[in-house]
Amino acid sequence: MTTLAEAPPVRTGAGWLMLATTASGLVNYVYALLLTHGLTPAEYAAFAGGQALLLVRATISAAGIPWILARELAQPATDRALVTTFAFWANLALGSALTVVITAFVLTFGSPREATVIALASLIMSVGSTSMGFLQGTNRMGLMALLFAVEAALKASVGAILVFALHLGSTGALAGFVVGSLVLLAPWPLYRHLVGRPTIAHTSLLRGALRQTRLQGAVAVTAAGDTVLAALFGGASAYQAASALGRVPLFASNAVATAAFPRIGSALSKGAALRAYLLVGIFMTGAMITLPAALRSALFPATFAAVGRWLPYAAVLGLAIGLLNLCVSFLQATTGSSGLVVASAVVYLGLVALSGWAFSTAGLAVGSALFALLTVAALAFLPSVRPGWRALFGCRRNLRDLSFVLTLICVLGLATNPALWLTVVALGGLAVLALAFPEFAPRRVFAPR
Repeated sequence: MTTLAEAPPVRTGAGWLMLATTASGLVNYVYALLLTHGLTPAEYAAFAGGQALLLVRATISAAGIPWILARELAQPATDRALVTTFAFWANLALGSALTVVITAFVLTFGSPREATVIALASLIMSVGSTSMGFLQGTNRMGLMALLFAVEAALKASVGAILVFALHLGSTGALAGFVVGSLVLLAPWPLYRHLVGRPTIAHTSLLRGALRQTRLQGAVAVTAAGDTVLAALFGGASAYQAASALGRVPLFASNAVATAAFPRIGSALSKGAALRAYLLVGIFMTGAMITLPAALRSALFPATFAAVGRWLPYAAVLGLAIGLLNLCVSFLQATTGSSGLVVASAVVYLGLVALSGWAFSTAGLAVGSALFALLTVAALAFLPSVRPGWRALFGCRRNLRDLSFVLTLICVLGLATNPALWLTVVALGGLAVLALAFPEFAPRRVFAPR
């Protein structure tokens, strides 16, 4: 069997970036939970739908053109001015088109004020995505992590003030995204001298950018599909709240994919990326499934009492979306067609919509989780993805560590006392981080056994 000693661990800031993005995600979802106490169910549904669309837009921005910029900047002979100028104007053009699309969607369930706020946040993200690509390409992962954390904290703070102090409802809640997005403009002075007038860059850059955008757009649409459909169907605010909490593993997936992308080529590097994500993602999923009722009651008001019913499905869906995101990052490192991934996203949305239409919220919850897992299973057979899974399951250390995480989840299931459950989550979480990311276990020797 392949040993972990032969596989390059996902380092280069992956662990710290994972902590920052996961913490950012937790801030987002604590913010969403807090808003259940300040918004009516109808207002919350509008906020959740708008937030999901902004997540789609942000996901496309984060790993489409910026990843092309990062890859090119990492090459020693790159014309930095050319690729940075291309990325900047391409992001603005793509961002403007996406803004029109998501604004139109918001108007199907929200007010013109909410649509205006979301449009403004989307346009700011257009410039911010170039900033993130520049930082990634110049290996400034620490600054990326800091900006992600500050962006989330500022967004939640401003949004909470607008909702609870100024009583601006869902419009105020969404306005927090506008203020938070401004933080992503901070790196602009680092690369503004590289940005020139709009020009036609290399055709290969344009083709690569469009392909990356299509692939990441398919992931983003899949990730937000259930929440947006719930807003369209109406009466599913409890499911939306559960779905928001269930998305936490996606932040770990994004961190692993972002840090590992420049080196994703061999089967062993893909297996290492899958290992890091699954150790953390499975533990997060188990924690959400076993969340004691007393803690759920403390987190959610009585009007969202049905969250406990939907959370297990939402947690499994979140794990599957994270896997989908990581598998698609393997495809982004190649030059093949993106048609299959886009088609799978369309089929997924169609099946989930049909399930929701036929069986209401129950159909939406079960269908989303089931069809997401089937989508991941289908992608696992692709030539660019299959070697990573073989490397993952061909390593005894990986199987042992995954078994350890599953054992921790069984312990969580038995820990019905909230204090005991929190203790197991805290200690188990530290152990899982040490297993998943070598930078958190510097004395660990990765030797064959």
